[in-house]
Parts: sequence; structure tokens; C-alpha cells
Amino acid sequence: MKHVRLASACLCTLAACASSSGGPTVTSTQQSQTFTSGASQYDLSSRETKDVLEQMILAPLDTAWRALPGVFLELDIEPGTVDQKAHVISNTSFVVRRSLGGAPLSRYVNCGTSIGGAMADHMKVTLSLEVQVVAADSIGVSKLRSQLDGWGVDEAVSSTRVHCGSTGQLELRIARMVNDDISHRTKKAAP
Repeated sequence: MKHVRLASACLCTLAACASSSGGPTVTSTQQSQTFTSGASQYDLSSRETKDVLEQMILAPLDTAWRALPGVFLELDIEPGTVDQKAHVISNTSFVVRRSLGGAPLSRYVNCGTSIGGAMADHMKVTLSLEVQVVAADSIGVSKLRSQLDGWGVDEAVSSTRVHCGSTGQLELRIARMVNDDISHRTKKAAP
């Protein structure tokens, strides 16, 4: 008889330097799996790294926070969780096919390639996106911390899941959209 024991240990260690220019911060997640067959035990642990991208927003935290929900809706991403206190909007399980926010999905995630091109553009992809607004060191400036990750399935071929890593482009687009929204509102409010 086979027994599979799963234990997830999230080791959120911040490594890499997150400079004021918005460099990525790497988080590491360890997935522990032990497979037991008869008297033998096998360790199937794996480690996965994810980038948390930081981008400067040229407005205070509260102003940037007010712009973020509209950006999610403009990209057709339903906000799954909104944490007003922590200034976090996330959706940890939304399905995308072929495009996101009017752009090919392969611009935002890499699920590998095949003879037909980027697999992200031909798969059913389940994404997890989390964006947090935090205060920056400078007065009147804030930062967006964004993390995107996903899994794709080519339903025409098999049900095997393929990891889809972020290209960093969606995180950059969200930051640009927040800055553009704030700039537009500021111009509109000016006499």
C-alpha cells in the first residue's frame, strides 16, 4: 500500500536586493512530499522561487490604493480578496484563455513553447495575482509589490499541469496604469 504525505512549508525568505529602482525580491517556497512504498521512504521535495516586483508610484499610498481596483477591473481581473488594512488586492485563482487585458497571455506568463508557438496562448491558464501598495521612504511616493504565478493545461492534449512563470510585464503594466490613472485625475482636478 502506498501512502503519500504532503506537508507544505512556506519559507518566505526575502533575498535579492530590492533597490529603489524597483528590482525584484525573490521569495522561496518549499513543497515537501514523502512517498512511502513498503519499508522505503522517498523524499520528493521541491523548491520554487517567485519574483515579487516592486515599482515606484508617484503618489502617496492612499492615492495609489484608490487607483488599484479600477486597474484590476480594466484588465478584466475580478478582485477576489481586498484587504483595506494591508492595502492588498488579490485573486489567487482566475482562469484565462489566450489573452489578458487585450494582450496575448504569453506577454505576461511563460508556460513553455511548442511547434505552434508560445503555449500560454493555447492553454487554459489559472493565474494567481497579488498586488500590495506600501509606503516608500520618500514623502509623496509609494510602491506596488506585485506577484504573478500560474499553471496551464493544454486540454486538447492532456490534463497535465505546466508551471507558468511571470515575465514581469503584467506587473509593470499594472504600475504604469496606476501612475497613468493618478496623473489623469491630477490633471482633471487642476484648475
